[in-house]
Amino acid sequence: MTDKLGTYITRLMTTILDFKEDEFVRDLAMSELKRLNVDIEEFIRKQYQEDEEETKTEKTLLQEDK
Repeated sequence: MTDKLGTYITRLMTTILDFKEDEFVRDLAMSELKRLNVDIEEFIRKQYQEDEEETKTEKTLLQEDK
């Protein structure tokens, strides 16, 4: 399976850096990158919280076993 998201992000960044491209298109690419950034940050934050909760549960269970 190819890395489609990586390719998509790379194309957006290339569009932003291409000054031959229309400013409107470059602004759209920037907006899309910002949206993706928010989505990725939200995903990471959620995963971190789930990992923390699992660790706390494991510690509690280990303490109960003693």
